[in-house]
Amino acid sequence: MSTLTGAIKAKSQPRIEPGFAVAAITIAALLILFILAPVMAVLLRSFGVGTGELTFQYYIQFFQNASYFRAFINSVSAGLISTSVIVMISIPFALYVTRSGSALSKVYRGIGLLPLVAPPFIFSLALIILFGRRGIITDWINTFTGWEISIYGFWGVVIAQILGYFPIAYMMIESSLRSINPSVENASQDLGASQGKTIRSVTLPLAGTAILKASLIVFVMALADFSNPLIIGGGESFLASDAFLLVTGRQNLEMAAVLGVFLIIPSLLVFLFQTYLLKDHETASNNTASALTNPLNKKVKGFVFTISTLMTLFITLMFVMVVLGAFVQIIGINNTFTLSHFSDQSGWNFLWNSVVVSFFAALIAAGLGILQGYLTARKNIHAKKFLEFTALFGLAVPGTVMGIGYVLIFNGPPFFLTGTVLLLVLNMAFRKIGVGLEAGISNLQQIDKSVEEASSDLGAGPYRTFFKVVVPLLMPAFMAGFVYTFMTAMVSVSSVIFLISPGNNLAAAYILNLADQAAIGRASAMSFILIVIVLGCMGLLKFIEKRSNLSV
Repeated sequence: MSTLTGAIKAKSQPRIEPGFAVAAITIAALLILFILAPVMAVLLRSFGVGTGELTFQYYIQFFQNASYFRAFINSVSAGLISTSVIVMISIPFALYVTRSGSALSKVYRGIGLLPLVAPPFIFSLALIILFGRRGIITDWINTFTGWEISIYGFWGVVIAQILGYFPIAYMMIESSLRSINPSVENASQDLGASQGKTIRSVTLPLAGTAILKASLIVFVMALADFSNPLIIGGGESFLASDAFLLVTGRQNLEMAAVLGVFLIIPSLLVFLFQTYLLKDHETASNNTASALTNPLNKKVKGFVFTISTLMTLFITLMFVMVVLGAFVQIIGINNTFTLSHFSDQSGWNFLWNSVVVSFFAALIAAGLGILQGYLTARKNIHAKKFLEFTALFGLAVPGTVMGIGYVLIFNGPPFFLTGTVLLLVLNMAFRKIGVGLEAGISNLQQIDKSVEEASSDLGAGPYRTFFKVVVPLLMPAFMAGFVYTFMTAMVSVSSVIFLISPGNNLAAAYILNLADQAAIGRASAMSFILIVIVLGCMGLLKFIEKRSNLSV
């Protein structure tokens, strides 16, 4: 009986072809080497592994040293405050966009997403132009009131985080609100509830999962914020920026690893929570009806319109300041038009480096991602869930942690890759490989297996079927993963800044350095060029999504 059962099981789970088995093993080895190993290296180094002794000394030092503990408190506090404010703004913003059919709401939606195309520190740069020591508004306030204000410090970081991470929460909440069946809200109002009460008692609870997801993601991103504290922190301690300074300034990899552990823990918890507890728990009721069938009344619309308008104006002002800073001599002091800020030859060289590195990183991430997606969805490979988890975990690991991990692993035997273009490419590629994986699996779910079976029935082998049938059908997923990875790699800074060398610098890291040195004009010019490039990539990504019905 057991022999028969085993035979049936073996028949129901066909063996994987040797070529695909080799591909699966190769991907597994690469995921372990470039995602799991760096994280484990940080964890082990925080306990002294690699220094000759196993110790808790560095953790004791963390809690005893007021500066390190203050960095932890500042990071958590900034994350909590910015997350709370972002969610409170995102809900009315999303309500206005989804419940208003006006052309203005579409404009607001586009402006609300603009921060996605900018480097993560663009708002710190804009805030310095406006509220820095010689800022436009700072000088005006000082002239007319005699007050001296400064944007540098904890609250400057919080404001920059609110502006930078707002679209992440807004997109998730908006998507959930669009999926709510208007008849549910109409039923509440038919029973006598006001629209305000309906939103509080019906709409928001239905969108509760999306709001929770958005809150968790924004909090982790704010906690791991690296560039804003460096530029506008005013010397205040934050986990990610202090870890960078420990590595580059003091060569203290052990304490940097301890700070990295305190960044990994919340990221891992949020990732596990979303992957296993919230993945299939959606409370919004999917429908084909438009949310516009339940428009907002004047009182509610006035409230959400006011908040949306203020946020839209503030975001617009930030981008206008950066653009103006790129085309005038010294914004606010000498507003003469100039193109001299664009003549920075080093900046153009680093921009070209970014294009090359991002291109090859996108090629690897998208190619390996859809290959892993195919192996996961169509082949009986071992540990497919573990490999999928690892690839997606790469998206959740803070860049600072990954950068420190790469320094620990690839700055000594058997690998000497630190400072090379190859390591920059691999770092960016494997941090984003999960996007190609998800796009590939999503695309394969739309492709009937009978297409591949028909190819086999006509005499094509598994490899010919894969290259001649499956790969062409997966091209939309490949392009979506490629464009997304290229777009995000162009503005990435938190991990690659640990890995660059004087000859292999990148545009985003160079802009960060310019902003830190108060070279506002050149920083604005390079930021403007990056924004144009990434904006073009986002447009291409939206075009691919519409043509292929993919959502990335």
